[in-house]
Amino acid sequence: MNSWLNDLVETEALLNGHFLLASGLHSDRYVLLARLVARPARLAAWVRTLAHFARDFRPDAVVGPAVGGIILSWAVAAQLDGDVWAGFAEKDPSGAMVMRRGFPLRPGTRVFLVEDALTTGGSLLKTEAAVQAGGGVVVGAGALVDRRPAGTALPWPFAAVTRLEARTWDPADCPLCAAGDQPVRPKLGA
Repeated sequence: MNSWLNDLVETEALLNGHFLLASGLHSDRYVLLARLVARPARLAAWVRTLAHFARDFRPDAVVGPAVGGIILSWAVAAQLDGDVWAGFAEKDPSGAMVMRRGFPLRPGTRVFLVEDALTTGGSLLKTEAAVQAGGGVVVGAGALVDRRPAGTALPWPFAAVTRLEARTWDPADCPLCAAGDQPVRPKLGA
């Protein structure tokens, strides 16, 4: 077992079962990265690795989607040289991601996007839209865990600390549902 996977197992962040993902898909594996993030000594090596990749893009800011990207954006920005600020995009009532809270996003701001776990890339794409609405330019992106299906492309340079294979299904095609099993949403505790 590699050290990254070992961290996920030992912090009980890697779950096996039947899960409803934020994307609406069902999966047999779930990564509850809040359990890893809650352990700063474990998270430190992950952040250093992600910051190493981000450094090449010379970002002015590191931005992630709320909630998973809040701590991560701060931690990665803290590892970078210069006056790099950290921020996050959050959902407005319509479900679109927006930059609020006075983050100093100006036209031409070079932004590196971060996410804890990536399944479809949807949250990062919505975060990019929020950054672009403020005039920022996404120069690259990274995640702690990449669980996207092979061949799923993103529009910017991307790197993840580790890759995790997990099966996903549309709810109508989910074999676990067909067997009578109900999916759970670990972030909601049910």
